[in-house]
Amino acid sequence: MPTDPELITSPEVAHLLGKSMRTVQRMADAGELPVAQKLPGPNGARLFRRVEIEALVAAGRTEQVA
Repeated sequence: MPTDPELITSPEVAHLLGKSMRTVQRMADAGELPVAQKLPGPNGARLFRRVEIEALVAAGRTEQVA
């Protein structure tokens, strides 16, 4: 769990975007979501800045590019 209140996890991003966890992962892989930090390890969690995700939601830029 992130200690910085500005950082949120993939499940929190999925909730804010109204998307599945897998869609959030795909969007992050494609560079459509800005990843603030990736925790160590091959399966390390990605952390996102809440303000950046909320800005995308406000701008309506939450649709995945095919």
